[in-house]
Amino acid sequence: MKGSAGGIGVMIGGAPKLDSSSGRLRLPEDGFLSALAQRAEELRLSLYVFRLEGFRPKSSSLTGYVREGGEWLERVVPLPSVIYDRCGPLAAAGRRGHAELLHRLNTLRPHVLLNGWMPGKSSQYEALRCSSPELAELAPPTLLLNDVDTVKEAMSRWGSVFLKPDGGMKGRGVIAAAPQDSGWLVRGRSNDGRPLRSEQPDLNAAAELITRLVGGKRYIIQPQLPLCDRQGRPFDIRALVQKDGRGRWRLTGTAMRRGRPGGIASNLYGGGEALPARDGLALLLGHEAAEQCAGKIDRLALSAADAAESAFGRFAELGLDFGVTPDGRLWLLEMNSRPGREAFAAFPGGIARTAVERPLLYARLLSEGQGLTSAAPEASFR
Repeated sequence: MKGSAGGIGVMIGGAPKLDSSSGRLRLPEDGFLSALAQRAEELRLSLYVFRLEGFRPKSSSLTGYVREGGEWLERVVPLPSVIYDRCGPLAAAGRRGHAELLHRLNTLRPHVLLNGWMPGKSSQYEALRCSSPELAELAPPTLLLNDVDTVKEAMSRWGSVFLKPDGGMKGRGVIAAAPQDSGWLVRGRSNDGRPLRSEQPDLNAAAELITRLVGGKRYIIQPQLPLCDRQGRPFDIRALVQKDGRGRWRLTGTAMRRGRPGGIASNLYGGGEALPARDGLALLLGHEAAEQCAGKIDRLALSAADAAESAFGRFAELGLDFGVTPDGRLWLLEMNSRPGREAFAAFPGGIARTAVERPLLYARLLSEGQGLTSAAPEASFR
């Protein structure tokens, strides 16, 4: 890339850490970002990673991280032509700083955002309900948690309930409550992933505990859907859909994510495992019903991606999490605009490579005319 050109800037939220054994920097999502940088080099695209804190307003310069010789090196990098935002959920103050930085960078050098922000789950469900009857049926019954009375209402209406942060990820902060002979059992995972379990004497006591655990954060409440396999392992189906090099939605792959027996979350960060979706569904539904269910998920994932873009603006990729009941009923639990790739890492057929490549091809499409294609990537950094 010529010195005046930008590049693909991958924006991350977490700070790099020094690996004590190798002495090298490790970034959040290091494996994915390393694969992304390698594939970008093969495609002759200039790519680097940066953080909000790397921008220097006085000099209008940006410090980032470039992959060279198998390691990340800190460099002054050009202002990006395309920004691939991989920041996770942000608190209100973080969102303001995030928006201010993007505005400042765009003022200095106009850029294209590869992927927008997906709002919370309650807004996602509303978009599904407003799109088509078929997608509307995927939205679970949901209440926004306003106060302890909302919790009591949900518990009285549905019995067993499931609560999760409206804008959360990775299964953190989830809470489940179910009646039992001696009262109510409240289980969950704290925001740092630690398990919690408490027996309460009655509905009112359980609702009070849940309200304290939520602590004023924005939560949703749903009936606890029957989303476990025969061994009592919670599971969901992750569908990864991405734009290709022509800007069209494509299904990259589907995976079943299974949690631990007796757990309440299927997320891999809680110690779960992944297997191809059709294999997992066959164990649950039988081969014929599994194929029908998987085909429906494939189709509805693409339809839901279109609906999300119509409601919320452009996205480059989405991770859609489907719940499947024992009779094959589908629920769309959430859509994530910063999907991970862990569930597909060991799958055959090149899915992991495709999952890395497609955002780059779409970035190249969006950047046409901005000089993104690089003849000498190393010349852009110093």
